[in-house]
Amino acid sequence: MGTPPEPKKPVRSGILDEIENLLTSGYGKKEDLRALDKDLREKYYSELMALHHQWEKIYLEVLEAGQTAIGRECKKAIQTMDRLAATVNRADYGYAPIFDRVQKIQTEALSSVLEYDKNLASNLNQLSKDVAAAEASLRESTWPLLRTLVDTLNRDLAAFDESWRKRKQAMSGS
Repeated sequence: MGTPPEPKKPVRSGILDEIENLLTSGYGKKEDLRALDKDLREKYYSELMALHHQWEKIYLEVLEAGQTAIGRECKKAIQTMDRLAATVNRADYGYAPIFDRVQKIQTEALSSVLEYDKNLASNLNQLSKDVAAAEASLRESTWPLLRTLVDTLNRDLAAFDESWRKRKQAMSGS
């Protein structure tokens, strides 16, 4: 009955702070923001893939325990994680719509994108907690709780997806 592993620290540290520093100065190089955005997307992708691998282990253990109904729901979560990871990994990067003609950062637009980045970091943190709770439930063989946790994970994946779509809209200036 060991203690569950501590969830990963949120993406918040580092890259989001650097972007906010550029925001507060009002000026920045477009290339710097493009590089920061690329780094941030790579972190999102990396964290999604780490969660994917953890969830695959849960899925296999659920199947080995003969819990096929829960296994089907676990498989849906894996498919959603695959799709989200691919979407994040292949996304355009750059923040181009948030610069005016003289390359000054449009702080309102950047601020909007940063809010979505904060939401995504929060979503990833919650997904990490969901997976840790599911691992603990699996160790205890508390199947009704695990079923509920799988549903929660699927809802939280949908929240990440929605945050990503809103971020993409803000990035494109639409």
